[in-house]
Amino acid sequence: MKLPKWNTYGFFLFLICPSLLSGRSSGHQVAFYVHNKCPFAIWPATAPNTGHPVIADGGFHLTSGETQRIYAPWDWNGRMWARTGCNFTSRGQPACETGDCDGRLACNGLIGTPPVTLVQVSLQADGSKPNFYDVSLVDGYNLPVSVTSKQVSSKCTIGGCSKNLKNSCPVELQVLNKNGEIVACKKRLLGFQS
Repeated sequence: MKLPKWNTYGFFLFLICPSLLSGRSSGHQVAFYVHNKCPFAIWPATAPNTGHPVIADGGFHLTSGETQRIYAPWDWNGRMWARTGCNFTSRGQPACETGDCDGRLACNGLIGTPPVTLVQVSLQADGSKPNFYDVSLVDGYNLPVSVTSKQVSSKCTIGGCSKNLKNSCPVELQVLNKNGEIVACKKRLLGFQS
């Protein structure tokens, strides 16, 4: 069964760059706004890099059209992704069709099971150094994702993968749900492991 072709869905992350905050000190935080543009619910998740704290309990729920603000320390480094098709009441694992983290709503530092579209964030404690963010398909693909920051210069651009790649995923790389719908696309190396 093929999914409908939505050209403008996905989740959208809006980053308030820490360089915009005045008087940086250890008490300052960065705000991320996570917006669900999908016509269905998603469960965004976060996992810190080593030595950084878990933010937003590692996961939360967003209905279609909903936005949630989450906070991170201004020197946070980690990844974010959206899980799909989750049911946390079944007590079965995995709880999500894509991006599952051991059947938990709050991933608490666990990394989601590929394939997922990743947002990678590296915020710098030193205000003279640039912050970095990117959208990566290194772990495969499950949703279109866009990332932007509050513009302070032409160096801050929108990053992302805004197309629904599931419709062009080779059959051997497709991940199907129990209804036979394509829910993700494995990266080539994951698709051919024995």
